Amino acid sequence: MSEETTKSTKNPMDVIDQNAVLFCVDNTDITAKQIMAVLAMLLVEDCTVPFITRYRKDKTGGLDEEQIRLIQEKYDEYIEREKRREFILEAITKQEMMTPEIEKKIKAATNINQLEDIYAPFKSKRKTKAQIAKEAGLGPFSILMKESKLPMPELAKEALKYINKEKKIATFEDVLKGACDIIIEEIAHDTELKEQLRNDYWAQAMIKSTPRKGYEEVKDWQKYKDYFEYEQKVSDLKDPKAAHRFLAIRRAQTEKILKVEIIFDEEYANNLILSKNFPDTTVTSYKALVDCASKAYKNYIHSSLDLEIKGELKKLSDESAIDVFGINLKNLLLQPYLGSKTVLALDPGVVTGCKTVVVDNTGKFVVDTVVYPHPPRNQVRESATILNAMIEQFNVEYIAIGNGTFGRETLQFVEDNITAVKDGKVKATMISEDGASIYSASPIAKKEFPDKDATVRGAISIGRRFQDPLAELVKIDPKSIGVGQYQHDVNQVRLKKSLNGVVESCVNFVGVDINTASAPLLSFISGIGPTVAGNIVKHRDKNGLFSDRSEILKVSRFSEKVFQQAAGFLRVYNGKNPLDATFIHPENYDMLEEWAQKNGYTLEQLTTDNAVANKLKSDKDLIAKLGEFTVNDIYKSLTAPSQDPRTEFKTTEFRKDVREIKDVKIGERYPGIVKNITQFGAFVDIGIKENGLVHVSQMADHFVENALDVLKVGQEVSAVVLDVDMDRKRIALSLKSDGAEEAKTYERPTGGPRKSNPRGGKPKMPKQNDAPLKNNAFAALKGFKVK
Repeated sequence: MSEETTKSTKNPMDVIDQNAVLFCVDNTDITAKQIMAVLAMLLVEDCTVPFITRYRKDKTGGLDEEQIRLIQEKYDEYIEREKRREFILEAITKQEMMTPEIEKKIKAATNINQLEDIYAPFKSKRKTKAQIAKEAGLGPFSILMKESKLPMPELAKEALKYINKEKKIATFEDVLKGACDIIIEEIAHDTELKEQLRNDYWAQAMIKSTPRKGYEEVKDWQKYKDYFEYEQKVSDLKDPKAAHRFLAIRRAQTEKILKVEIIFDEEYANNLILSKNFPDTTVTSYKALVDCASKAYKNYIHSSLDLEIKGELKKLSDESAIDVFGINLKNLLLQPYLGSKTVLALDPGVVTGCKTVVVDNTGKFVVDTVVYPHPPRNQVRESATILNAMIEQFNVEYIAIGNGTFGRETLQFVEDNITAVKDGKVKATMISEDGASIYSASPIAKKEFPDKDATVRGAISIGRRFQDPLAELVKIDPKSIGVGQYQHDVNQVRLKKSLNGVVESCVNFVGVDINTASAPLLSFISGIGPTVAGNIVKHRDKNGLFSDRSEILKVSRFSEKVFQQAAGFLRVYNGKNPLDATFIHPENYDMLEEWAQKNGYTLEQLTTDNAVANKLKSDKDLIAKLGEFTVNDIYKSLTAPSQDPRTEFKTTEFRKDVREIKDVKIGERYPGIVKNITQFGAFVDIGIKENGLVHVSQMADHFVENALDVLKVGQEVSAVVLDVDMDRKRIALSLKSDGAEEAKTYERPTGGPRKSNPRGGKPKMPKQNDAPLKNNAFAALKGFKVK
């Protein structure tokens, strides 16, 4: 019996913590039955998320991939919390300091923060001032200080009893200080007090940023000027739309431009501590207790909550930025593809020339050369002659030009001088070259083209990503593709996990041709991974093309379990079985062949005749055996005109009269393509070097909560220019129907600092400085930099 079979025979109830299921139920809108089904497949049956999403809908009740990944995320969150709980229980027990009350608190804690509050007094590896004072016997006097109403002379006389020179308690002041150290630590470790203040901080605290001394010496400090006297409620920064602000502030802090602090009403906090711990104001030592409360708050509680809130804001901002990055990446990977067309690709250059390659309709590299149409050589006629000859010789159908330095000038040269382009027989278009240089120097590229230099590899990548963006972009680190926001500042482990999940999702959503797919592309297929992907390519090179899916089992390390998870996403075109060219899983072949034979049809008819597929869809017996979701998906696969869910590429025609920013006219409309989306807006390519910015308030005639609700990367738009800032090379755009009218009254923001409250004063709601953020594009760019 195989290892996979042995594992799958385990009872899910024995493997899955039912409390984890309840945790997932409480933190999602998904039923316990669905969660249990998903966790059983993930943890017991070793299934992948793409496989569960597409082929186990009848078990999950039709959950989509996002919901399944959410279950996985919440389960991992629960496990992380419980591991921490067990660690804390064990650590305190080892210190021989566990009490029934502490154990009860630990077991009742509902989140990591509460657990850490309980564990805080036991963390320190060196003795605290309070512990030293307790060892010196000052514990009883600290209690006396909190409760005694003895006249001060008598209390002082009582204090003298605790003098212990061996323990370095030599004077009355030493006794008082030691007792205060004990009281301060008790306040600092009051979990209920800290939880209340934590909630108050999130509701009322402000975040404040001011310039640090010497900030002028830091490069590019000017882009953070809007944050030099900035205040905002921390609760506002929890909003995903504000994530870019906190990340900008944090980056400026890291670069030693800004000082960032959390401000809270100190008087309120001290009064809360006193009312909770020392309600009797008539005790003799009340003034000393007030001082203890102030020190406990200022030195311990506030500093702790300051770090905690900044950390939580960082986490929330990271999540938001990573989510936006993931959505942009998904839209980029799934953008329209050109398909099987021969492409001439140019990677523009000036001194070193334009690297030029031809990639045939299968993506195979054919030939390369270099042309020099730009200064200093200015070989316009010679370059045109070479390109015209290549186009004719290799039957080129499209020209792809990298959009980097001199990309626009190269497109202009092609449009003005290439005969087939001027005649409309061949179309030329700009292609994003983000990441192409990184790919060209990567081990993957060197292995694929060992005899070519990096510039030629880059040009090949540009041509191939035009043919099939998904197949080519999977070879590049997603962070280098150019659709992120602060991607180098966010948690890199979580970013990598999220982006890999997006790539895996996209590859399996589209599926691959196993006879043409590269190893990097195959590695993202459900259940495969880099090693098995490499084995598939080696087997293909050695033995020729696969003729049906079952042959894949001959590949080294391609087990039955891997076959179950991967087979449906691997297509074999023009093979022995027409079902192999669809998304239909081989596990359903026997049932479909039996149905076809029983009803007098061939498999060919089943895959080509929609009337036959319609009959299958309504067969109640088949639905009872396979499930309604499965039969529905089989029907969709049988009747789809193409198994590739992406749309085919359509050329965007930019305005010919616009070559550079000085040609852009306010109030006029320009066609464009969305290049990147952030929380505050979208960057749009209108055919020149500079991208325009559409603020979220200018995206539609109706209110837009989230830019991602109305736009996606790669989408074609028609935008009106609101403003052109020639000094800063910025263009403000509007997608509103009355954008031309708005352009007449549009005012460029002047910005301005926010006034801050003095530290210790009661925080007030800051005057909203959001007018520029809501009404124009440029103010929203605070600290943002497109990578």
